[in-house]
Amino acid sequence: MKLFTSILLALFIFSCAPSEKSKNTIPYKYRTKAQVDAACKAQIEENKNSKAQADSNAGNFLLGVMMAMQEDWACDPYR
Repeated sequence: MKLFTSILLALFIFSCAPSEKSKNTIPYKYRTKAQVDAACKAQIEENKNSKAQADSNAGNFLLGVMMAMQEDWACDPYR
């Protein structure tokens, strides 16, 4: 039974992994450089004005991580 469960778990994990074929390798394919720069600047300003940096508990830490991910996505020319 353990073997069957571990095989199912492995199949599930590897089926959810992103494939290399779906990765975009062309920068600015979906957005122009101006759109990326505008979105990046807007997200940076939004993060500067956030109250997540005012306190230091676990909820604000997770909020800060989410905001950093949003900034990373906004500034990524491959998205």
